[in-house]
Amino acid sequence: MKRDLLTGIAGLALLSLVACQTGGSAAFTARNGVRVNPVNADVFEVIARPNGRKSDFWCGAGSYASRQLGASDSALVYTVGGAGRGVTMNSPDAAQFSLKPPEQVSGATGRAGNWGPSVGQASTVGRSRNSCAPPRNSDTS
Repeated sequence: MKRDLLTGIAGLALLSLVACQTGGSAAFTARNGVRVNPVNADVFEVIARPNGRKSDFWCGAGSYASRQLGASDSALVYTVGGAGRGVTMNSPDAAQFSLKPPEQVSGATGRAGNWGPSVGQASTVGRSRNSCAPPRNSDTS
């Protein structure tokens, strides 16, 4: 009886670990260090780093569209939700993007942000990826 209980607990622990790893793998990190998380089939959210730049959003959007969604460099990526509170992570600065124009997606915030890209603004995937700058080092000025 004791052995069955221990085997069951070990099995549950293993399943929990696998579930955590699966949930974390949905997140994508661009080369500038910003995280990108899918919101739904059409929308993804770029999470700004502290003291981030507007170009960080575009870098994350372009990198995710290229690497995760297989978009070509000439494809357009659209802002469908301006910078504000994230829906996929607890972050004060997250913007949402899509490979479809804002009027063709559902599930996006559609909000006007207080900084960063504006809703409806678009860029090519290639130009967005090329906006990547290395992460800022907080130890240097």
